[in-house]
Amino acid sequence: MEKALKKSLILPLLFALLVALTPILPAHAAYNAEVEFTSDIVYMESLDQGTVIFNKNADKKTPMASLTKITTAMVVLSKVDDLQRVCTVTQEELDELKGTNSSTAGLVDGEELTMEQLLYLLMVHSANEAAIILAHEVSGSTPKFVEAMNAYAAKLGCKDTHYVNPHGLDAEGHYTTAKDLATLIRAALKNETFTKIVGTAVYNMEATNKRDATSYNNTNSLLTAGSYYSYAPCLGIKTGTTAEAGYCLASYASQNGYTYMTIVIQGAEGWKNRTYSGGNTALNETIRAYKWVFDNIKLTPIATPKDKVTAVDVKLGRKKDKVTLVPAQEVQALIPTAIDSSGISIELIPESLPEEVLAPIKPGDKVGKAKVLYAGEELTTVDLAASEEVHRSWPATIWYYVKKGFGYWSVRIAALLLLLLLIGLLVWRRVRKKQQKDSNLNMIRIQHDIEGGGTLRGLNTELVRGRRSSLQRRRESRRRHRSRSYWRTRR
Repeated sequence: MEKALKKSLILPLLFALLVALTPILPAHAAYNAEVEFTSDIVYMESLDQGTVIFNKNADKKTPMASLTKITTAMVVLSKVDDLQRVCTVTQEELDELKGTNSSTAGLVDGEELTMEQLLYLLMVHSANEAAIILAHEVSGSTPKFVEAMNAYAAKLGCKDTHYVNPHGLDAEGHYTTAKDLATLIRAALKNETFTKIVGTAVYNMEATNKRDATSYNNTNSLLTAGSYYSYAPCLGIKTGTTAEAGYCLASYASQNGYTYMTIVIQGAEGWKNRTYSGGNTALNETIRAYKWVFDNIKLTPIATPKDKVTAVDVKLGRKKDKVTLVPAQEVQALIPTAIDSSGISIELIPESLPEEVLAPIKPGDKVGKAKVLYAGEELTTVDLAASEEVHRSWPATIWYYVKKGFGYWSVRIAALLLLLLLIGLLVWRRVRKKQQKDSNLNMIRIQHDIEGGGTLRGLNTELVRGRRSSLQRRRESRRRHRSRSYWRTRR
């Protein structure tokens, strides 16, 4: 069974191609009309690609009977390291089920079993007292264990699930949805011990201190060869039946490299009306769903990097102002084999494009997303990538960032402050020059008074001369010298 599970995970993950790491399930299923179900709640999902095949009332809150035990088992497995730990059954634990007339394995006070044996009885035989015993052994009491169950479900993101007991008997406030249950199952199937237990058709339990070796058939008859419901591709998981939940079955099956999970709750007619062999609606409709999907759905390429989706404007490009967008990689989807691929279309998601597409751009750079549609139904989304290279124009880049910069108030304020600083510097220099001129003039006057020299005529000229540079003075001296030489030659 473990080899079959590993084989089923070889196929490429479609939705991992679409949104890295985030397995986002579509909110709809494209094939609801293909199979008619009488059960109130039906949900089928590909465990390879995440594609929802059937979705009938998958968000409806409902009692779930013994499908509760999926979470019970996972809480035990998450908290117990040694499954060979021995537990002793107490009468107090058995009395919690007194008067319920529910499914049990007939355990008695003082009987000693390992945690592993109790898990097999819980999931294979659907023994309700095993759920109580495990709850006490792990958390000390049933209420505390139920708190751990609710915490576990909440941690996985199950917002519409609430437990009040670990076995699944009808009780007010005890409910889930098929969507939440699918989340719980995906997590559970990652645990090898869980998959081994739920895939066991017949559990042969060794003798205990109170009983001889005993064999227990799995309540999931799809696993039982030769039974009315025998279905070889089925690998597990759990049945459930109560007056409020009706017939229930959570299962997964693998065939030809494809693996699907199916959840059926509220099997039509309810458990009370079963009067003949083959009357379990949940098992019947689960088999019918698997047969249809395995016979009719195949993984088919629906978009390739050769498919032109659109062209977008590019800024700062050199010699190019547009770039063509194509799917970033080949996308595959689960679609009926009889479908004509011409019915597939790719539609741009405008809001996924960035506000500006700036050069440089290299082939393969992701720019936006697109929807892949079949007959108007969205199958999935795909990343879009540039199909060609666009080099950057540096003159256009400089001008672009200059304009862009002045679009920010901080840049405008900084520019204004810089301008005011420059004006202030110029004013300061003018004032400084005037002060220097006045200072030099005062010095000449003082010198004139000391020397007792004639008039103050020409003081401004002297001031100006005093402020000339040495280079200017040398030039004037050469001009005077040439002038005197010229007139001497003429004479």
